[in-house]
Amino acid sequence: MKILFACGGTAGHINPAISIADILKRRIPGLQAVFVGTPEGMENRLVGAAGYPIRHIPVEKLRRSFSPRNIGAAFSLLRSFSVAGRILKEEAPDLVLGTGGYVCYPVLRVASFRGIPTVLHESNAKAGIAARALSRHTDLVLLNFPSAERDFKGAKKTVVSGNPLRQEFYTLSRDEARRRLGLSANALRLVVFGGSLGAEKLNETVSRAAPRLLSLYPNLTILHAVGQNQSAEDAADPTGRYETRSYIDDMPTELFACDAVVCRAGAMTVSEIAAAGAPAILVPYPKAAGDHQTRNAEALSQKGASILLPDANLTPDVLIREMRKILSDRGIREKMREILSRFRTPDSDSVILREILALCPGLER
Repeated sequence: MKILFACGGTAGHINPAISIADILKRRIPGLQAVFVGTPEGMENRLVGAAGYPIRHIPVEKLRRSFSPRNIGAAFSLLRSFSVAGRILKEEAPDLVLGTGGYVCYPVLRVASFRGIPTVLHESNAKAGIAARALSRHTDLVLLNFPSAERDFKGAKKTVVSGNPLRQEFYTLSRDEARRRLGLSANALRLVVFGGSLGAEKLNETVSRAAPRLLSLYPNLTILHAVGQNQSAEDAADPTGRYETRSYIDDMPTELFACDAVVCRAGAMTVSEIAAAGAPAILVPYPKAAGDHQTRNAEALSQKGASILLPDANLTPDVLIREMRKILSDRGIREKMREILSRFRTPDSDSVILREILALCPGLER
């Protein structure tokens, strides 16, 4: 049995595909998972690190505004249908699953035309162009946010499954996470990180705000993941309570243990925050396609589960003002944690597995 996974572009599209592949392989011994992506995208590094083979398809992203580059992208899209057909013929998958992004469209569209069962997983609160265009040609659409159903009114079947997350997001407790980090009962912990689509302004703002925050809260420590291609000015902190890293290896532990988070609003990030119950200030990446990160942040902020801070309003003074609302009031933090619990999908893995096997029961044979 074989499943072809189409994904690419950002980690928010790639990581859910890898997680779903892992879920299915744990349940179905001998299942083959093959990925399709672009030759240059970050999917090559992430999929390769996960141990899965990847095929390449020459497709470029269409710009939403007028651009001469769209002419080349249109020709690339036409060619991609031929390449997708050849890959489908050679791999002969029993099912094709896409997780959004422009790579998905030619692969799932050709698979649907050939009668191969197709599944689309949409992580964001607002579906992208490719996902919406595929909705009428896909057998099953799995959603992270219930609000995304409005983008798939013509779909054959939609199911709110949530995002598949690392296993520790379902098993770790706040007490255990804080014990791992050696945090006392009255210690405050702030975690800051960007996303796969840049966070230079976020990094700069946090580094400038950090000294004042540390002065206001003597029991506060800050972990700031600046990204491998970014830098943050070192805050004046002789006590060592402000730490910068390229990335966070153990995100479950940090999110469960922290008292507040400042981050972008990618779909996987929002899902992990909800699973860990981490009070957050969400700063959506302003150039995300269709402004979908703002929609993701609104899904939480409109219920009081987080604070939405537009990137255009992000300054050290504003960040400190919003941060004090969370750090100065334990009751606010507990209320946000309680609301966040309503966004958790602890049975996401089982829902995804159930729906895929219902669509394609032959996978278990």
